[in-house]
Amino acid sequence: MTVFFTVLWLSESINFQKILQRTIVRRKHTSIKVFRRIEKELIKFIIVKVLISMGTGVFVTIACVWFDVSFPVFWGLFAFLVNFIQMVGSFIAAGTVSLFALAEMEPSGKLLLLILVLIGIQVLFGGILEPVFMGKSFSINIISILVMLMFWGFIWGIPGMVMSIPITVFLKIIFDQFASTKVLSMMLSGPEKSNSHFFKAKRKLADM
Repeated sequence: MTVFFTVLWLSESINFQKILQRTIVRRKHTSIKVFRRIEKELIKFIIVKVLISMGTGVFVTIACVWFDVSFPVFWGLFAFLVNFIQMVGSFIAAGTVSLFALAEMEPSGKLLLLILVLIGIQVLFGGILEPVFMGKSFSINIISILVMLMFWGFIWGIPGMVMSIPITVFLKIIFDQFASTKVLSMMLSGPEKSNSHFFKAKRKLADM
């Protein structure tokens, strides 16, 4: 149902821009600006997520070929798809491939090395590169990403985990439009943006 409604939304079956203008953001030019910003950030999310997932899938495939694990292309595609689950998907892929290799191969130094390589791949892409690129692209700190991942995952399960970052970005952009909710936006922002807000507020107080 989440995918179905998302497709309808993206196909403009609901004129979201008009709804935004008439309800939350009543100024025409501001509503257009907010709508375009949301669209731009969603495109960034899709690009970053696809590239990170592709990198994970390619390196998992190479590792499986190198260590003679059966069905390397399948495991690469599996890692690519599972990686769309925010943060934890890459570790699910590593654990599944490791268990399959454990059942297929005899316990040895080669098996241990394979497991370490898989963990290294997932830590690199899922634990380092993804939070960094997601945080920089959307100016959202890593703690907020993890909290929203758990929150939307609890509400919607796997679709909620996949959609947690776009939903958070959507809320953050809306919070930015009102003085009463800018504090919430600052809580979601990355350190650089939060600091800039802090210094601006400090200057205003000094001027007063």
